[in-house]
Amino acid sequence: MIFGWIRLWVMALIGLTVVYFVVGIYWRSLRREALEKRFDAGGIEGDRDEYIETGMSAYEKGLKKRLLWLIYILPTIAFVAVIYILNFQ
Repeated sequence: MIFGWIRLWVMALIGLTVVYFVVGIYWRSLRREALEKRFDAGGIEGDRDEYIETGMSAYEKGLKKRLLWLIYILPTIAFVAVIYILNFQ
């Protein structure tokens, strides 16, 4: 019985990892595109590539990047809650 739950959890982690990387790539591309559009609109001095790289490094340290971890945390909490409810209620 427990091996079935472990196998389910391993498969879920694999799926969540795929979702994590796809969403991360998508959010990074949206941020890069927004930075490119902002620079191309004008009013910003300096090198375009430097501006984009500075903005992307700020994104890597920002809240949105940290919120990606909720892709792992929320399903884990739900999984543990379901196991608890099914076994101890």
